[in-house]
Amino acid sequence: MKELAKQYNVGYSYFRQMFKKYTGVSPGQYHLQLRLIRAKELLISTNKSIKEISYEQGFQSIYYFSNLFKKKEGMNPSEFRERRR
Repeated sequence: MKELAKQYNVGYSYFRQMFKKYTGVSPGQYHLQLRLIRAKELLISTNKSIKEISYEQGFQSIYYFSNLFKKKEGMNPSEFRERRR
């Protein structure tokens, strides 16, 4: 996100402020939401392991990914996969 702000020749603080004003979330939270959306798509459409999906989406730890997923979705990734298939 800092690179994006630099590309548009604005300071990161200003970029972050305007981004949140127009989207309702910070750039970091927006990016996290996109990663979780993609993870959900992969859980439904592939047979990749949860570990593979978590690392593919840039999460450093499968435990962090699973806890965050459960916090946001109300169920862990394996439950989500079972219910959506």
